[in-house]
Amino acid sequence: MADWQKIVVKVGTSTIVDLDGQIKYPVVNRLAQTLSTLQKDGHQVLLVTSGAIGVALNQMNLHQRPKEIPKQQALAAIGQGYLMSLYHQSFAFYQQQVGQVLLTYDVFDNPVMLENTTNAIETLFDQGVIPIINENDVIAVDELDHQHSFGDNDRLAALVAKQIQADGLIILSDVDALYTANPNIDQNAKPIHRVEEITETIWLSATGSTSGLGTGGMSTKLAAADLTMKNGQKMALVNGNDPANILAVIAGEEIGTLFEE
Repeated sequence: MADWQKIVVKVGTSTIVDLDGQIKYPVVNRLAQTLSTLQKDGHQVLLVTSGAIGVALNQMNLHQRPKEIPKQQALAAIGQGYLMSLYHQSFAFYQQQVGQVLLTYDVFDNPVMLENTTNAIETLFDQGVIPIINENDVIAVDELDHQHSFGDNDRLAALVAKQIQADGLIILSDVDALYTANPNIDQNAKPIHRVEEITETIWLSATGSTSGLGTGGMSTKLAAADLTMKNGQKMALVNGNDPANILAVIAGEEIGTLFEE
């Protein structure tokens, strides 16, 4: 477990919001319980979360993510407050404090802003608080080229893991692992439990988001794994339906897919 002392955990929209747009309250609760347990056991834990737009769809009785950027930004503004309220309530049950950090892409290109952000995160760690990071979706979308968007926060999580010098990144997803092909359409697809190099064959096995709620998919997770491995860190991809899978990863069990050179 010492190999995972400082941990970044990323949760995607599909992990906390189901296909009908309903919030998965039991999953959020188990996530809070798992991360609180790790924090109290002496780990430093940071949560990168998506889901602001997803929970706003639920609040606004909408069943489909709009394509118009301003409408997505408005939903993000509506959903972010509720998302943090949800986390605050869930973590408070386990006597664990959390703090919100909203980031945009340009923070990583601005040394002063990046240093200030890092200092704030490290201070939260020192105070036993779990930082909860999300992209600031209200302002982080460039309508012309989308260069300011992280893509369901997989890349964001990898960048944060690099910046805080985490031991590793754990991504919770709606799939059990990386497969040799898309298991939803290929019954012969086999899970790959360890990846030491992301080859062209592995890239070709990647597919986009299937839930329709988020913006990521296996391709963005592979990109995050590639960035993480190049930084000399490891990344695990596990099913988020049971956040206790995080504990199995840290215990060294063969679960999901471990990306490590």
